[in-house]
Amino acid sequence: MIRDGAALVLLLPVALVGLFTCIVPALTAPTLQFGVRIPPQRVQAPVIRQQRRAYFWRTGLLAVVITAAAAFVPVGSALLTGALILLLLAAGLGCYFLARERIIAVKEAEDWYGGLRQTIATDTAWRTDPERFPIVWLLPALAVIAATVVVGVVRYPQLPDQLPVHFTVDGTVDRYAAKSVLTAFALVLTQVFVTALIAGLLLATYRSRPEVDAADAVASTQRYRRFLSAMGRGLLVLAALVDLTLLLVAFQMWRVFPPSSAATAQATVPVVVGIIVIAAIGVRMGQAGSRLRGRAEPAPARELAERPSAPGTTVNRDDDRFWVGGLFYVNRQDPAVVVSRRFGVGWTLNFGNPWAWVAVAVIAAAVVALTVVVGHR
Repeated sequence: MIRDGAALVLLLPVALVGLFTCIVPALTAPTLQFGVRIPPQRVQAPVIRQQRRAYFWRTGLLAVVITAAAAFVPVGSALLTGALILLLLAAGLGCYFLARERIIAVKEAEDWYGGLRQTIATDTAWRTDPERFPIVWLLPALAVIAATVVVGVVRYPQLPDQLPVHFTVDGTVDRYAAKSVLTAFALVLTQVFVTALIAGLLLATYRSRPEVDAADAVASTQRYRRFLSAMGRGLLVLAALVDLTLLLVAFQMWRVFPPSSAATAQATVPVVVGIIVIAAIGVRMGQAGSRLRGRAEPAPARELAERPSAPGTTVNRDDDRFWVGGLFYVNRQDPAVVVSRRFGVGWTLNFGNPWAWVAVAVIAAAVVALTVVVGHR
C-alpha cells in the first residue's frame, strides 16, 4: 500500500499515463478524429461527438480503476507497476479502435468526401527557410552530462571494488558489479544515448515538411512553426531533465549519498517535470498547433504549391489508406521520412520510406548495444 515516496514513484506514472490517455482526442485537429481524416463540414457530426464522449468515459474509468490498483502494489514491485501501465495502454488502444471503426463506418456510409475537391497543399519554402533548430537549448543537457563526467572522475578513485548497479524502488541494492570504468560510467553512456536520440530525431523533424491545411494554408503553416518551436525546446528540456535523473541515480551508485526510498523518489522528479512540460505544450497548442486560434498574417516569402480556390469545398485529401490503423504511416510515394502523428502529439516515421527503416535499425542496434553494456556491468 502507499507508505512513502517510493510508493509514489510507482503510482505517479500510472496516473500520468491514464490522464494522457483520456485527453489525447482533445489534442488532435478537428479534421483528424481517432486517426480518421474528416472534412471540415463534418467535424460536428453526431457520431464524432458520441465517440469522443464514449472514449473519454471509457478511458477515464479504466484510468481510475488501474491507478487505484497501482496504489496497492507492494513497494519494490516495479515490474507489476509496468504491467499495469501496459494494461492501461492496451485498454486505451482498444477504446481508440472501437471509436475509430464506428466513425469510419459512418464516414463511408454517408460518403463524407462526395462532391468535395480534395487537395494537397505544401509550403514550398520549407526546405530553403525551415524553422531553425534551437541548438542553444541543447546546452543544458550537455552541461548535465559534463557535470556527471566530472563527478564520476573525481569519485572514481574512492569507489569500492564492488559497485551497486541496481536498486529497487525503496532504495535497496539488489545487484553489485566489479568496479571498472565501464561499470562506473554506464549511466553516462545512457545520458549520451538519450540526448543523441532526442536531438537526432528532433533535427530530422525540423527538416520534415509541415502539416498544411488546404483551406487555410498560410495560417496552418505558421501555427505549425509555433508548435514545432515550442515542442523542440520542450523536448530538449526533457533531455536535460532525463540526464539530471540519471545523474541523481549515479550519485547513489557512487555513494555521493546513500541509496534510499527518498533518494529514489527525488531522482524521478526531474523526468516527471519534463513529461509534464511536454504534456503542457501539447494541451496548450494541440497536435501541430491545432488548438491555436486566429489567422496568421500572410507570409509573402512562403509560396504554397496550391491554394484553395473555393473555400468550403476544397479540403485536404482523404489519405486514410496510407495510415495503418491511423497510427502507422506507410506511403512509398511520399519522400518524407518524418510526418506529424494523427493521434497524440508529436511525429512518426513514414514506414514506406526505406530511410525510416534505416533509422529504426540504427536506434534498435544502439539500444541493444547499450543494454548489453549496462547489463554486463
